Amino acid sequence: MKKKAISILLSLILALTLCLGSIGSASAASYSGTKTIMEKVGTSLYAKVKTPAFGPIGGEWLMYGFAEAGFKLPDAYVKSYQQTVEQALEDGYRGQKGILHDRKYTEYSRVIIAYSALGLDPTNIRGYNMVEKLADFEKVIWQGINGPIFALRALDSGNYQIPKVSGIENVTTRQKLVDCILDNQLSDGGWDLGGKTADPDLTAMALESLAPYYLQTKVKKAMDRAIRCLSEMQQADGGYASYGTASLESCAQVVSALSNVGINANTDSRFKKNGKSVLDAMLTYYDEKEGGFRHVNTAGGGYEPVVNQMATEQGYYALAQYFESVPGQTAGVKVSCTKTKNLKVTWTGQNMAEGYQIVTASNSSFTKSVKKTTVSAGTAKTQTKTISGLTKGKTYYVKVRAYKTVNGRKVYGLYSSVKKVTVK
Repeated sequence: MKKKAISILLSLILALTLCLGSIGSASAASYSGTKTIMEKVGTSLYAKVKTPAFGPIGGEWLMYGFAEAGFKLPDAYVKSYQQTVEQALEDGYRGQKGILHDRKYTEYSRVIIAYSALGLDPTNIRGYNMVEKLADFEKVIWQGINGPIFALRALDSGNYQIPKVSGIENVTTRQKLVDCILDNQLSDGGWDLGGKTADPDLTAMALESLAPYYLQTKVKKAMDRAIRCLSEMQQADGGYASYGTASLESCAQVVSALSNVGINANTDSRFKKNGKSVLDAMLTYYDEKEGGFRHVNTAGGGYEPVVNQMATEQGYYALAQYFESVPGQTAGVKVSCTKTKNLKVTWTGQNMAEGYQIVTASNSSFTKSVKKTTVSAGTAKTQTKTISGLTKGKTYYVKVRAYKTVNGRKVYGLYSSVKKVTVK
């Protein structure tokens, strides 16, 4: 359990729908219902944490979650958090001003990630530059694989350039961080803090950090192996266990990772077991009465099945990342014949959609005469596309879904209801 606690405390990245998805079958929770859960959790966290403060709990990940979810925070609330970071730097680690820790450089990465999400500048916190702290590669990797994972995420959170710092022999580069992560991939396709068998938490964290580098051939291969590994580690109920303990945090890490590599964690068949997605499993930890998440659902290992602050924060930002990456179900679809062999398809546009996929077929199961048409999203409230080249007198079935590109991959939302029309 000691390793589990370390894994959770250092976790970085760290959401659900009733319908047929891009590669899967029906799920238990609705998209809108799950979004409501996320909003309730955010409200609950804000009410419970009166004064956010520098640290892994009630600090950076909390603020990161609020920012990712678009929670409207009062300026005074954000300022109170900033003041604790500034005070930590002024006090210094063991009295060394400007130092958050002399070994755990994930402390700097965590602050960079939170500040970036909040729209704050981590390169000048009362004159202290957090990004500068990541310039020494040897210090960044001292903690183990979580060091480069966090550092890469931190640098990419604001597209920061590593500043030149005198006296450093082994200067950090993004490629060094990428290569370090790749070099530590295990034979089963995952990552662990020190063992030889993949841990889902760390594997998900590594996968997310590598996502922006997917176009590198070696990174793509590593990511594909990691995705297979995570799929194989998924339990029969759709959830995940780390070091023998099934937990909310493990589910949340996987949801976060998948959301950042262009995979819908609720509909992709690779992440469904017995009809349950990882998001379905994640929601079993939700306590509606308290508006938070439990760490475990069954007592054991020193944990009781009660709402837990760390679990709630991680579940919150995992859902926030899901809803930031996955479009909702396309609505308002209408189909009409405009002229011979043509169909006019209209639907209600979504703010977050980059484009839409229109699918036509000659049978309701969409296996015959299938035609897929992709269109870019327009700014109008009602989107329109004419599908031509169809057969006169033939009946067609039509459905539409939105997509968004995440790190080079299209993430699809749910299909609309199916419309039936006969071509004139």
